[in-house]
Amino acid sequence: MDLNTPNARYVMGLSFWMVLYAAALYSSIIAIRNLHPQGALLYGLAVLPALPVGGAIWVFLKYIEAVDEYVRGVLIRRFVIATGLTLFICTAWGFVEANAGAHHFSLYLVYPLFWMIFGLASAFLRKAS
Repeated sequence: MDLNTPNARYVMGLSFWMVLYAAALYSSIIAIRNLHPQGALLYGLAVLPALPVGGAIWVFLKYIEAVDEYVRGVLIRRFVIATGLTLFICTAWGFVEANAGAHHFSLYLVYPLFWMIFGLASAFLRKAS
């Protein structure tokens, strides 16, 4: 396997950040439960798992820059559609929560929701336009 291809760099980079995410999530949960931190330390530990998510997004953006124009167009189209659908679903659910008393949707689930929609969009959107 050639590690200098955009696909290999993407897989390696995403794997790195997802391992870091799992470690940060596990560590922060354990630390908050056992140490009962207060103030800035509590907030720091609570936000810790979100930091690798930023790294994963950065890896995806670097992947988009590295592929050819056609693949870039397809990826950007999928990304925009997934973003729009995620925004629509979250906004609609927010109104249902506020006005109809629906169950609260935790914001940390927006990121996996986006990638689930991106995956579905990828199954159906095969062309750049």
